Amino acid sequence: MATVVDALSTPYPCGCDCYATLTVDERIEGVHALYRFDDALRGWGYQPIYTLAADVLYRKAQAIADPAYRGISLRDDACVYRRLVGFAVHELIHALEGDTTKANYGIPWGAPYNVPVDLPEGQEAAFLHPHNVGEARAFVGLRPVAVALFGVDWGVYTARDVGTYGFPGGNAIVPAPRGFRQVPHWDRQHHAREYYARARALEEAERGYFTDDKLRDYAARFAEAEALGRKKRKSAYPPADQLARIAPRLPGRNDACICGSGEKFKKCCAPRYDGA
Repeated sequence: MATVVDALSTPYPCGCDCYATLTVDERIEGVHALYRFDDALRGWGYQPIYTLAADVLYRKAQAIADPAYRGISLRDDACVYRRLVGFAVHELIHALEGDTTKANYGIPWGAPYNVPVDLPEGQEAAFLHPHNVGEARAFVGLRPVAVALFGVDWGVYTARDVGTYGFPGGNAIVPAPRGFRQVPHWDRQHHAREYYARARALEEAERGYFTDDKLRDYAARFAEAEALGRKKRKSAYPPADQLARIAPRLPGRNDACICGSGEKFKKCCAPRYDGA
C-alpha cells in the first residue's frame, strides 16, 4: 500500500493545477500538513493508505465490515495538495468527532445509506441523523480546521460540492454490507432538488460549530495523537521542501490510473493523454 511519501514523491497532473497555482512555500505547508496528519492517524492506531483508489478500497472494506479493520484510504484523486490535504482534514474531523478506538472512527460501516438489520422500522432517519451531522461538520469544517491546525489558508477541497448524506424517503438504494439492510433514500443524482435542499440546510446548521474553544480542543487532541504517531514512526520523513519541488508527471502505464478507479493507467485514462 502506498505511503504519504510515495504519494508526494510521485505527484500527477491535477485539475486544480496545484504545482502552478500554489507557491513553493504553500506546497511546503501542504507537505507538512500531510506529514502531521499521517503521524496523528498512526498515533490513533490506524494505517493510512495513499494508494490512488480510495473509493474502491473503502467499498471493499465496507463489504467485509470487519470491526477490527484499521485501514484509512485517503486518495481518490491525482491531486496531492488542495484535494489530498482537504481529504486529510475531512478525515481528521471525523476522527476527532468519532471514536478512534474503533474501525472507521466508530461510524457504522452501513452508514449513511444502510442501517443495522435489527433496527426497528421507522427509526432509520433517527439512526442516520448523527452520522449526517458528523459528515456536515467534516464538510463545512475544512477551512477553519485547516487554518487552525496547519496554518493552511490557500483553499482545500473535498470531492463534491456538498457532503455525502443518507436522507431516508426517496427510492434510491445501494448494496448493504453484512449486518445492515438497505434504506430507500434521496440520491443527489436522481433526486437533486430534495437532496441538495436537505444537505445545504444541514450544513448551514453546523457552520457555527467550529468556535475558538472547539478548535483549541481539536488542536490539543490532535497534538497528542501526532506525538504518539511520531514516536511510532521508524524513519524520518524526507525534507518537505524537497518533495514540494517535484513537478507532476503522468503515471507509468502499469501504475494506478490518476482518476482513482483502481484500474491500471493503460486500461483507463491513458488514451486521453496520448501525445502529452
